Amino acid sequence: MTQLYALTGKLAELQGMADTDDEGLKEALQHAMDEIQGEFEVKADNIVMLRRNLESDVTAIETEIERLTELKRIKANSVAQISDYLRRNMEAANLKSIKRPLFTVTLALGKEKVIVDNEGAVPDELTSVKTSIAPDKNAIAAKLKEIREHNEAVRKRMAAGEDAEHELIEEPAYAHLERGDSSIRIK
Repeated sequence: MTQLYALTGKLAELQGMADTDDEGLKEALQHAMDEIQGEFEVKADNIVMLRRNLESDVTAIETEIERLTELKRIKANSVAQISDYLRRNMEAANLKSIKRPLFTVTLALGKEKVIVDNEGAVPDELTSVKTSIAPDKNAIAAKLKEIREHNEAVRKRMAAGEDAEHELIEEPAYAHLERGDSSIRIK
């Protein structure tokens, strides 16, 4: 079976040749384009089926990731509970160290940590300030679209013969609009 890009090339080539006055040639070209379009549609069916298979694989992988994540959480909790069990019993027995042939368990003092009881009472020299500045892309997009629409209207007036070039708004250098890739929708 022909590859999709080859079909696309053939179809584009035939469409380019379709601009002719010869009715017989036009009819033959249209017949050839209909055949290629039929092949194109069959290829599209196959691609959609492959896509659906891959989507089901993705779903299965996501489910397995969730299952393994839950298993990891359970195992990590078990490790923490077993370690805590050993620590509490060593503290209760007043044992600081257990030496075995394969390992040594040492009961270490916990690290001191600060608990802030009243944040408002902490002196300024003992605080840090965190600031986050990020561009508001929605506001920027609205402004850029507004400028584009204004300039399009002015250019139409200029094309009609009006002297309106002084009304054009310069597009900002800090951002621009760019169209993303097109997408397909399969229902």
